[in-house]
Amino acid sequence: MRIGDYLVASEPERDLVLQVYDERYLDVEGIEEEIAREEVLSASVPGVTSDPTGLATISTLIRDMRILLCKARGTITGRKLTPRVDWMPSRTSSRVSRLLVEDLAGTVAPLGSRTIMVGTVDGGSPFGIPAEALDGRITVITGRKESGKSHLAKILLRGLLANDAYSVVFDLNDEYASVGQREDGSDTGVGQKVKVLRPGRDLKFSLASVGLRPISNLLSHSLDMPGTSLREFVKIWEQLDSKDELSLASLEAAIQQWRCNEFVRDALFARYHTLASCGLFTDSAHLQVDLQDFFTLNRKGGTMVVSLSGVSPLNRKMVVELMLSKIVELLERRKIPPVFLFAEEAHLYLRDTYWEDLITRMRHFGVFTVFVTNQPDAIDQKIYRQVDNIFLYNFSNDSDLAMVSQASMADADTVKAIVRTLPPRMCLMLGHAVRDLPVVVSVDSFDSPPSGLTRRFFSQQIEVGA
Repeated sequence: MRIGDYLVASEPERDLVLQVYDERYLDVEGIEEEIAREEVLSASVPGVTSDPTGLATISTLIRDMRILLCKARGTITGRKLTPRVDWMPSRTSSRVSRLLVEDLAGTVAPLGSRTIMVGTVDGGSPFGIPAEALDGRITVITGRKESGKSHLAKILLRGLLANDAYSVVFDLNDEYASVGQREDGSDTGVGQKVKVLRPGRDLKFSLASVGLRPISNLLSHSLDMPGTSLREFVKIWEQLDSKDELSLASLEAAIQQWRCNEFVRDALFARYHTLASCGLFTDSAHLQVDLQDFFTLNRKGGTMVVSLSGVSPLNRKMVVELMLSKIVELLERRKIPPVFLFAEEAHLYLRDTYWEDLITRMRHFGVFTVFVTNQPDAIDQKIYRQVDNIFLYNFSNDSDLAMVSQASMADADTVKAIVRTLPPRMCLMLGHAVRDLPVVVSVDSFDSPPSGLTRRFFSQQIEVGA
């Protein structure tokens, strides 16, 4: 048995499902004195000691006995699992045996028919989660650095693509561009559904296609435009829009001619020059990106990877603000289907109020977020309380463990004991995806060309020397 495995205590009418969360040696009174006595005797008395009654063998067995500490997860009656745990099995007549995750899954109703294979359980049995478990849900993937978080996120993304879903990825380290390819460069069947956009290069917008509300959100939240100046900007916008003259050039001319306070004009010009110089906006029709077109042209799902690598912090926040505002606007008008959002290290580019927006307001419109982070304390506790799935990798830091254990769907003892012992590429899955039955999964390696690798100084020296 390993920590995280399941047992079942069987009686004629019902079975109690138990999960091992810790183990320790049997603590028998006087066992320490017995061990010390044998150590002293073996060290001080030379030769072979006769043991005709075999007491040494019995003593060895007792000293090696272990106690498995378990948590009750429910009762199986008539091959159906219920959360009832208000009884205890008999110590003498019940039979304790191993319960495989596959057999345990057969006692609960399936969530859906679209399975995303993520790894193995019980030493080699394939394991997957239903794609429906991510639909309409909020998911957090967290763990220490280099534990395998991004691998799992890519597996989930590829699985969603295979099931014709739509997703948007905010990619900080250029890791997701090759998600549709295998390591040898061949296509997995979803490669054509992946589109990589780089802000300022192939991700540019026109003012008219973006619209007033996303631009107003951008000016207010990313560029800190005062309310008075924002009201004047709205008036200028509406005047240009009524004449069908929205463009960067006409906006600059209108600000120059607008009758208003000089401080207001200075604020308008300062924000205008930021918009004009950031590279996100263009008046050229063939350079513009229309988000709605992406969904219209990809009838069987697709992924829009927004590469934020090398983008300045200000431009990064502007891109995210524009994308999210526009997506929510299109969802409100039912112009596009629901979207899965993959946010790597979201605390680096999402304003604080957006955390709550993504969990509450945007979720109802159809934005279902997968947060990927190695800083669990970057996510507020009130956000954790509404999360549906948590996929945990190894944590050794006590404060991180405390944060995650308080926020998880399982009890703190289980989370702390299991997560602390997980090797790399092994994950504790909690929540809706596993029907609230904690499962330890050995996550498969992700078959794609290397990307997002850390540049190393000494490896470069070896290459040069070679």
